[in-house]
Amino acid sequence: MSRRNPRNRGQADSKWTDSTANVVSGVVAGVVSAGVLVVAFGALALGVEAWWLAFPVGYGGVLPLSVGLARWRTGDGRQSNRPVTTDEDSSRSTAAQSTGTDEAALATLRRRYAEGAIDEVEFEHRVETLLGGGESRSGDR
Repeated sequence: MSRRNPRNRGQADSKWTDSTANVVSGVVAGVVSAGVLVVAFGALALGVEAWWLAFPVGYGGVLPLSVGLARWRTGDGRQSNRPVTTDEDSSRSTAAQSTGTDEAALATLRRRYAEGAIDEVEFEHRVETLLGGGESRSGDR
């Protein structure tokens, strides 16, 4: 029985979506290619003089359009696979994003203080502003 690391779950989901998009794109490309050949050689067998037009139209237009549409629908466009969220879900997501942003900003402040780019007073003021929440960030020195 294998264990999955919860931190890598999003990365694993992304890999799954990418591989699914590749498989679907390959299937679509194969079906369209077979269709182009059937149309072209069917027209040749029926004596149509412009049978060769099936190749540039099929491979130059229909194939790229079909593969692009398949990739967009299976996740490379990312819009079709987004779950419908409620207001509660989006507020949780926003809170998680701001927490991550605050942690990144705090790490930057710590690094700048350690490098000597800002002094202790400035560091404490910015940390208080960052974590205080009630003060405006535009008032930073």
